[in-house]
Amino acid sequence: MWVPDDSTAPLKMDSRYTSSAGLGDLNQLSAAIPATRVEVSVSCRNLLDRDTFSKSDPICVLYIQGVGNKEWREFGRTEVIDNTLNPDFVRKFILDYFFEERENLRFDLYDVDSKSPNLSEHDFLGQVFCTLGEIVGSQGSRLEKSIVI
Repeated sequence: MWVPDDSTAPLKMDSRYTSSAGLGDLNQLSAAIPATRVEVSVSCRNLLDRDTFSKSDPICVLYIQGVGNKEWREFGRTEVIDNTLNPDFVRKFILDYFFEERENLRFDLYDVDSKSPNLSEHDFLGQVFCTLGEIVGSQGSRLEKSIVI
């Protein structure tokens, strides 16, 4: 069994296939590429505790890197879970998985300190980089990676 040290904590991502193509506003090039929808759920264990008198209030923000460029764009956010270092986020991310494309993902974790949507006002806990293909192709479609601070 893997036990994280103080600088890393595992982030687990599970995926489930939810439907097949028919994916809306695709360009002609990507419309020819086989695709399916994937539901990604996120959970974390042993996050850093950035709060003084209670535990962290984590949120996970998913970014997707655009195909053909290096720009990251925010895809979505989970809910904030109060006072936990081991969140199992309820909100799932529904992603289109294109079999022939490399879809880079970045999961950023923050300790939320106010109601502000501005992430710079919250404590950064770390991040995980992977591809959607890594999640889908992992055993049982479950991928566990250490958080980089």
